[in-house]
Amino acid sequence: MRRQFQDKKTYKTKDGRTRVAFLITELAPGGAEKALVHLVLSLDRERFEPVVYSLSGRKIDCVNSLAPLLRANGVETVELGMRSVLGLPSTLWRLRTLLKRQAPILAQSFMFHANLLGRFAARAAGVPIVCSGIRVAEHDSKLRLTLDRLTRRLVDVWVCVGEAAAEFTRTVGRIPTSRVVSIPNGVKTMFVDGRVRVMTAGFAVASLQKEGNYSGSLDVPPGFGVRKRLIAVGRLTEQKGFDWLLENARKWLTKERASDWELWIVGDGKEKERLLSIVAAQGLQKDVFFTGWRADAGDLVDQSEVFLLPSRWEGTPNVLLEAAATGKPALCARVEGVEEILGMSDPQTCDWGDVDAWASKCVALMENEELRVELGRRNQERVLKEFTIERTTEEYVRLWTKLAENKGLSL
Repeated sequence: MRRQFQDKKTYKTKDGRTRVAFLITELAPGGAEKALVHLVLSLDRERFEPVVYSLSGRKIDCVNSLAPLLRANGVETVELGMRSVLGLPSTLWRLRTLLKRQAPILAQSFMFHANLLGRFAARAAGVPIVCSGIRVAEHDSKLRLTLDRLTRRLVDVWVCVGEAAAEFTRTVGRIPTSRVVSIPNGVKTMFVDGRVRVMTAGFAVASLQKEGNYSGSLDVPPGFGVRKRLIAVGRLTEQKGFDWLLENARKWLTKERASDWELWIVGDGKEKERLLSIVAAQGLQKDVFFTGWRADAGDLVDQSEVFLLPSRWEGTPNVLLEAAATGKPALCARVEGVEEILGMSDPQTCDWGDVDAWASKCVALMENEELRVELGRRNQERVLKEFTIERTTEEYVRLWTKLAENKGLSL
């Protein structure tokens, strides 16, 4: 039965803008966090008044938080300070209180913990529309899938970042097909000196540098930075598959090829020490460089020859979108979202774990500059046509408008 909300609240500000709430687990600069910031900053601010709520209060999540970027653009951003699961009850109560005070027409959440906590808080606060964002296919957590399924009645729609993630949500997650939609991530780009550059979380590289949030210096060990570069970007976690990449690196980054090529891994995370031990065991110390987290990761990719994505699972990987947008060829495990971004691009994809296929295709990219240029051109053309943040924002607004109309509301 369709519920009627318009007699209870208007969900509008005094100047007629529609209130919307965005909920996310943390605002450290990962793919989901950047996607949220891009979306919020791309909304028509004459039509919408967004507020962003971040659950995490862990120090590690606050060091490079994207919250200042949101606030600098006039977006109210509330960090709830939850440090562990022990803080769930108090955080839930506080979020419910804040949502009740804001009175948004909808709550759009990103990432599992914000999805779960947010749907309870939003319903308790009387928010009429609740949307949960599925950023990855949760291959490693049956508990998360079960909790999503048990609380599905609290959610109007699951917004997945691509068709592969949507299919996983329908089949493995067992969420009704009618309540699952696919809206891919989008990138924001600009032309600088005749070249496409990716804007990071709504800010151009030049703006980040001006604001002092740009990591301009890089302590590169002797021997690095003079060879051609393969590069991988992501959190150092099991999901990203860097352990598999390094364990098999000598299949394609042989000692002979390493005289001309090196591998850079950009990111930080709990797997770092394990990855360093693999590098030592494989004798890769002179050929693999860990940069740590970098605000200028996009620049490092732009200065590289080949982008690598060895992930075990994904949703629609932002790092691949950004690399493709700048015209880089890629080699990726054939996981969720990859073929949606690249198309059925056999030279750039192979099944995860297929060492021989990965080595063969990686060597082909390393040895054939013409192939690299052509694949990079195709990647850029496809992403700039199909995966812009403007298109993503339009699809979100179209979905929200339809959900509001179904409840007798006006967005």
